[in-house]
Amino acid sequence: MTRILAIAPYPGLKDLFLEVNAELHKDIHVEIGDLYKGLAIAKSMEDKGFDVIISRGATARLLRKHCNLPVIEVKISGYDILRTLTLVKGYPGKIGLMSYFNTIQGADAIGTLLEMDLSFYPIGEEQEIEHGIKKALAEEVQVIIGDVISTSVATQLGMHAILITSGKEAVIESIDEAEHMAFYTKKEKKRRELFESVVAGYHEGIIVVDKDEKIYMLNDKAEEFLDTKSSYVSGKLAGEVHPMLHFQSVFSTNASSPGQMISLRGEEYIISKFPVTMNLELIGGLAVFESVSKIQKVESQIRHMLINQSERANMHFNHLVATSEGMRETIAAARKFSRTDFSILLYGEPGTGKRSIAEAIHNESERREFPFVFFNCEAHDKEQLEAELFGWEGNGERQGAIELAHNGTLFIDAIGKMPLSIQAKLMNVLQEQRVIRMHGERSIPVDIRVIAANSLDLETSVDSGVFREDLFYLINGGIVTIPPLRERKEDIGELVRWFIASFNARLGKQIVGFRAEIIERLKQADWPGNVQQLRAAVEKICVAGTGPFIEIKETQSIVDELLKIKADGPVLRNGIDITGRTLDELEREIIMKVLEEEGNNQSQAAKRLGINRSTLWRKIKEEVEK
Repeated sequence: MTRILAIAPYPGLKDLFLEVNAELHKDIHVEIGDLYKGLAIAKSMEDKGFDVIISRGATARLLRKHCNLPVIEVKISGYDILRTLTLVKGYPGKIGLMSYFNTIQGADAIGTLLEMDLSFYPIGEEQEIEHGIKKALAEEVQVIIGDVISTSVATQLGMHAILITSGKEAVIESIDEAEHMAFYTKKEKKRRELFESVVAGYHEGIIVVDKDEKIYMLNDKAEEFLDTKSSYVSGKLAGEVHPMLHFQSVFSTNASSPGQMISLRGEEYIISKFPVTMNLELIGGLAVFESVSKIQKVESQIRHMLINQSERANMHFNHLVATSEGMRETIAAARKFSRTDFSILLYGEPGTGKRSIAEAIHNESERREFPFVFFNCEAHDKEQLEAELFGWEGNGERQGAIELAHNGTLFIDAIGKMPLSIQAKLMNVLQEQRVIRMHGERSIPVDIRVIAANSLDLETSVDSGVFREDLFYLINGGIVTIPPLRERKEDIGELVRWFIASFNARLGKQIVGFRAEIIERLKQADWPGNVQQLRAAVEKICVAGTGPFIEIKETQSIVDELLKIKADGPVLRNGIDITGRTLDELEREIIMKVLEEEGNNQSQAAKRLGINRSTLWRKIKEEVEK
């Protein structure tokens, strides 16, 4: 049986491969990896006995260039294009499709049949993608449809993007093609086993020797490093070419040697040596030269990349749904403030998307090339909060959120929950533009913009003495209020569309929409958890759905539950007397009332309150200890 390694560029494709494998009873191992991550996985598993690799799009083309095993591509079928175009049919904005020439031709015909006005951006090489996306932006395209790499670039540049997901028929076709390919390549495998043991085309220097330590081959980089030609040294003992090319210890132990420093023509290199075996028999050795300066450069790039990924704002204003007048006004106000460097206050109920607005402001500001750091005041107790915000010295010293946000944006969520003592320290940092870590003495310069968010009006907290008036005025350079979902129900249809596109890629589905009756019923719900609750509901519906269109009968129980939540809301709001009460007192009574109504089920209570379970547990613990 053919052993197939499938490299899925997105999670949903992995699930689809596993589903098909369960039905066809093939020998398929599936990993998730896009582009160079997928290449690294494939290279690490090439010697695990696989006969052929299957992948998709740019990842498949990259694997073909660098892998010794044959690579089959999951082709984008007409069915895949039809499903995706059906999902966006009726979208009011301008739609562009970016892919390779053969895909564009098929999409053109299907778009004509669907009577859709599409803009096409054909590409021949990956390097053309960014130019094509910028061209689409200039032509006021709002949505890009394409493969993983083109949709990823589009998202980074602030556009909506929908991935053309593969269907079952395309996966089955690729498996059939892989089995045919494996049948023919196995005939040639024996003659290439030695060369498949050598990593070809590497940028590092590679020297291959036989079991007698005689040089068999040098690649181009090794010739450059050693200032010689492979033809001149072929057949010579490796130790005669350079004293550090002896392989006795490697061959005697049949184990690789640790990297050693070597100087060649004034440059420093790390040389590593490995035994090469075939059918458990030693047949030679391999020496790999790596430039020390290159290793250091790559290490620096990886560290920088990891930091950027953890402190990156992904949302842009173009990603935000604003069909309703209220949301359009909110985005207009946020755009205005993004062009300034003022501190901003965001008000909105839990789940309304305060972080998304903050990220969009950051991405349209002068600080967009620098970090966006999210800090939640409800996620830590007082001591942890201080350490995470300001950093600490001593054992395991660490930068705090303020330092991490240097030159960028610090988004402080639930700032009304920040203790007064920490408010005072934050006030000093913002005024002096310097921070001192806990247990430290060194004053560190920082330049940050603060975007603060809260679910309640902070002026009330100032009046009750739980929030500093001077800090309130310092962070209040402008106010943006995000309307709750119940006040912007016109947006529900568009929000559902984009949630479906996201879940299709993650779940391996090909859903093209909900029936109109479902959308109308969703608009009847009260949505106390706002957009976050809607997203969770759409995910449940997508998981339950079985066809391209979601039918009302498949969603009956989910929608009924949402409508039931609507009826509960006013009971709580009308049953509490707020006269002469502080915010803390109101919060405690609300929490205890919701817990009582939910039969002390903390998960259900946290869901209704719009907070996570750990935050609810901490608040209950504080109440008990009083």
